Amino acid sequence: MAPSVRARAQRLSNLALNPQFRPPADGLLTDALIDRYLSARRSTARKDAAPAIRVDPDETAWVEVRIREALAILEARHLRAETEDGYARAIASLRQARESVHDKESARTLNEQIATLEKERASLKALDSATPALAANARRVSARRAEIDAVRP
Repeated sequence: MAPSVRARAQRLSNLALNPQFRPPADGLLTDALIDRYLSARRSTARKDAAPAIRVDPDETAWVEVRIREALAILEARHLRAETEDGYARAIASLRQARESVHDKESARTLNEQIATLEKERASLKALDSATPALAANARRVSARRAEIDAVRP
């Protein structure tokens, strides 16, 4: 083996035995982690040599997972908000219909439907079970969503 090849092989072996990246104990993304992730993704998209940007592949993978988790939370919140809006419109419509009925049986039926929808809408609030770290990561990813979306496959 040529000296330069042997030296590179030794460095790779050392990296495998001594990983450089240590995930933050709190599980929080930082702007620096996101910046390096974005650089690595841009470099990969341009077919640049990964070592030139010096981003640990383990770090890139860890950040990618945190970003995916954050995006899932953001999407779930968006869908939940749309669902809550649908419930609100349906309840408003039933209330308006209740105002126009004159018999007690129809009013009772509409009141039951309204109560059922209100109960279902209230149950949506309980679905927001993100850990504090995941909620913080979602806020950070949300603030940088355009940059992240631009480099994601």
